[in-house]
Amino acid sequence: MRALDRIRNKYQRDTGKRPYFDFTLLVVVVLLVCFGFVMIYPASAYQANLKFGNSMYFLRKQIFAALMGFVIMAVLVFIPPKFYRIIPSWVYLAAAFVVMALLLVPGIHISSHGATRWIKLGPLPQFEPVELVKLLVIIFYSRTITRKQKDMDTWKGLAMPLIPVVALCIFIYISSHNMSSALIVFIIPVLMISIVAKDKKKILLVWGGLIVFAAIAVGVVVLMDKTGHSIGGFRGGRILAWLHPEKYSSDESFQTLQALYAIGSGGMFGKGLGESIVKIGDISEAQNDMIFSIVCEELGIFGAICLIFMFGILAYRLFVIAGNTRDLFNAMIVIGILCHISVQVILNIAVVTNSLPNTGVALPFISAGGTSVLLFLAEIGIALAVGRTIQLDRR
Repeated sequence: MRALDRIRNKYQRDTGKRPYFDFTLLVVVVLLVCFGFVMIYPASAYQANLKFGNSMYFLRKQIFAALMGFVIMAVLVFIPPKFYRIIPSWVYLAAAFVVMALLLVPGIHISSHGATRWIKLGPLPQFEPVELVKLLVIIFYSRTITRKQKDMDTWKGLAMPLIPVVALCIFIYISSHNMSSALIVFIIPVLMISIVAKDKKKILLVWGGLIVFAAIAVGVVVLMDKTGHSIGGFRGGRILAWLHPEKYSSDESFQTLQALYAIGSGGMFGKGLGESIVKIGDISEAQNDMIFSIVCEELGIFGAICLIFMFGILAYRLFVIAGNTRDLFNAMIVIGILCHISVQVILNIAVVTNSLPNTGVALPFISAGGTSVLLFLAEIGIALAVGRTIQLDRR
């Protein structure tokens, strides 16, 4: 202990600095995960008991995944962020393609609701590869942006870095038929580049082009429907159900309408924890993508606002870490993590409230899903590790 004290005292005399650790971020994440436990059990108990004969089936899986996630997070906190910089960029991109390619291997992939999202390797728990791909994409573009920041003032400099992610998104859709995950994987680097690029006019034009493209796609679906032509399969049907939910109340928009009923019936302070009605058969897999509607029904608008406020604190703490680190690569990693979490929170709530067409997006730290919560906790571990590189003046 004396040797450790001498080293600490020498460090303080030589630098006048003290290491930083964002305890607020850690506490908020722990609270979010625990809140997820509290909501998953009442949301899933009925269905879990019917399907598996154990009302705590989904809760136990979530607790196990969260514990693994916290262990991984604790390890990653002590890995210097410069370690991720040593590995070449192409390794991260190649790993993303390889991980998604596992879904094309017969016998190990698992399909559900028209999508092939999981792999199962022997006795190991099933794993959703695209969640790992999101982290790999964040690190890949942190390196790419750091190396090519000066080139991003030109159209070529903006376009060339996006070619790999476009190819990856196409491969994600081919291998998993998971449009929502492909969209998220695309949005993350676009947001990262938008934040770091100096020519904001070009960035506004890029986003304007994407919005126009989305509007044209919606318009084509509506026009084809009116003329009696094919509307692009079930994805086109989801767009029509989003625009006219009452018209498709027995099919595509059934889940969305039930979620809206749940939100409306919850009122300001909700019916009480465990008192949700729609979770009993009306919303299938209520513990997953639609769990925000259960929060609103049981805890009311007040509970939903509190949850959103906690996500706001989490986003602010990530922003503080990114803004105070002196290394661009470290800052971009945290910005990527911030973009990932923010995008999924916004998309999930937008889908539940019918602000966007229905698509499967998990609510970070809250929705049941072992791979999701494990990888989100791993990302927080990396963000905390970046925070530890910040040195504060000792006063």
